[in-house]
Amino acid sequence: MGHTLKLIDLDACVSFKDKAYDGMKYSSACLPPEMFALTPSGKVVVRAAEKWTPNAGYDLLPASPAHDMWSLGCVLYLLCTGATLFLSTVSDNLSRENFFSEVFNCTEDSKQEKLSIVTNHLARNLLSLLLNKDPKARLDADHVLSHPFLTGGSFSRLQGEEPEWDIFLSYRVYSDLRHATVLYEALTQRGLHVWWDRKCLRPGQNWEEGFCSGLVSSRYLVCLMSRGAIKHPTLDSRNFETLGVESRCDNVLLEWRLALELKERGMIEGVFPVMIGDLGPDGEYSDYFKSGCNPTAPDIVVESVEAKLKEHLNREGLGRPYSISG
Repeated sequence: MGHTLKLIDLDACVSFKDKAYDGMKYSSACLPPEMFALTPSGKVVVRAAEKWTPNAGYDLLPASPAHDMWSLGCVLYLLCTGATLFLSTVSDNLSRENFFSEVFNCTEDSKQEKLSIVTNHLARNLLSLLLNKDPKARLDADHVLSHPFLTGGSFSRLQGEEPEWDIFLSYRVYSDLRHATVLYEALTQRGLHVWWDRKCLRPGQNWEEGFCSGLVSSRYLVCLMSRGAIKHPTLDSRNFETLGVESRCDNVLLEWRLALELKERGMIEGVFPVMIGDLGPDGEYSDYFKSGCNPTAPDIVVESVEAKLKEHLNREGLGRPYSISG
C-alpha cells in the first residue's frame, strides 16, 4: 500500500445532514458529554438510539460533526500521552458505568488537569479546543487542519491563550493621531498595556502584518470613529458610505473586520468605539450622531477586505473566517 491511508470501521456513522440520531452504535469512551443524559432516577446513561423508547428517560441527540471533533480529541490525547482520556477497555468503552458521570459532569478544571500531562504546547492547545464541553465552541475539521500543531506554521497567539496586550488602539492617522496620542497616554498611565503602532511596530516590520498580529494578541479593541476617519466629505477612501464590493482594502476597516472575527472566537473580549464629533471654533466637540458624523455604510462584502482577512488568519494559524461579513 505504500503511503496510502484508508479510513475503516465506519459502521457507526450516521448522516447529520439527514438529521439522523447518534447512538445507534458507539464506543462510550469516545462519546462527548452531550451524548450522556441524567435520567429521572438519577442515573447517567448514554443517549442510545438503538435501545430508545419514549419511556427511556432521555431524549435522543441529532448527529453533529462536533461529536466527531470530541472523539478526535480522545484519539489525539491517547497518541500524545499513551493513556485514554477516561479509563476504558480495549474496545474503547468506559470500563465502568460510574465513569459515565465523570464524562457527563466534566468541567474546565478537570479538563485542564488531564491536559497537564500533555508535554507539547501546541498539542495541548489543540486538545483544549477539541475537548470543549460546549459543542458549539469546538473547532471544526477545517480549523483543526489549520492549527499550528499540524501545519507547523507561525502564530502570534493561539486561540484560548491569554493575550499579550490589554488594548489595541485603532484609528485613522490622518484625522485622529492627536486623539490617539491622548488616549494612549491616558490608558498607559492607568497601567494598561496598549498596542499602538507608533510605539509597537518594530523597525522594518511589515505594517499590515504588524497591526494584525498586534490585534490577535490583544484582549480589547478601542476604535476611534470620526467624520475625518470614516465619513470624509471629499475623500472617498475615508468615507465608508462610498464602499463598494470592489473597493480597495482599507486598513481601518480591515482592523475592525478582524476584530469582529476574533471576537466571535472569544479572543477579543470587547470592542469599545470612541465616537468623536466635529471640533468647533470654541474648542468644543459636537454630538457625534446629531451632527451627522456617523456614516450609513452599504450592506455589502468588500472583497479585498475579506481576501486580506483570510490571508492574515491563515498566517496566524487561525484558518478560514468563521463567518462572512455583510
